Amino acid sequence: MTGREGDLGAATPGGEFRRLDRPVRSFVALPCPPGLRAAVAEARRRWRSIPADAKWSDPERIHLTLRFLGDASPRALAELHGRLAETAAASGSLTLSPGETGAFPHWRRARVLWVGFEDAGAVDRLAERVEADARASGFEPAERPFTAHLTLGRIKGPRGSRPAVEAVRDWRPESGAEEVDEMILYASELGPAGPSHTALARYRLGAGA
Repeated sequence: MTGREGDLGAATPGGEFRRLDRPVRSFVALPCPPGLRAAVAEARRRWRSIPADAKWSDPERIHLTLRFLGDASPRALAELHGRLAETAAASGSLTLSPGETGAFPHWRRARVLWVGFEDAGAVDRLAERVEADARASGFEPAERPFTAHLTLGRIKGPRGSRPAVEAVRDWRPESGAEEVDEMILYASELGPAGPSHTALARYRLGAGA
């Protein structure tokens, strides 16, 4: 997912929480490591030169979504906040190594283009705990199985779709393994320029270890 992003500053062990007075679309995510972000930015400059009906993700706003929550009430978010703080404190920092690229629903009918991660078991386990936290806080079960990935772009129409898809399919980032030490609870609001993301809380991974 991408979008303009607000900021609460550095992560804290307790995960300072920005309370809301109305329901808001929200999600839980990991930030993109800086080396991979730079690799995406470099590739995006090439991809944007392809005459295609495609919308490429802004590398400054890219992130790894652990759980999309949909429209969430302030009460549900406050309850989830406490559980996420405990989950993050009990989890260690993560090492992310970019892997192969992929497409949803599949390459022949690509609509969403993404890059995955090698040895993503630790991310999968964290996503499982976040899913349990969401359900315990009153959220419905996730609609789709979790796949650890960063969205690189979306195909909007048939014009130039084949070269755009092939460019991503052949891409392999060389940023290597990088550490991620925080998890973020975001609010997301749609606007004319696209979604705007505001950090409601940041959680230091492994703060309780």
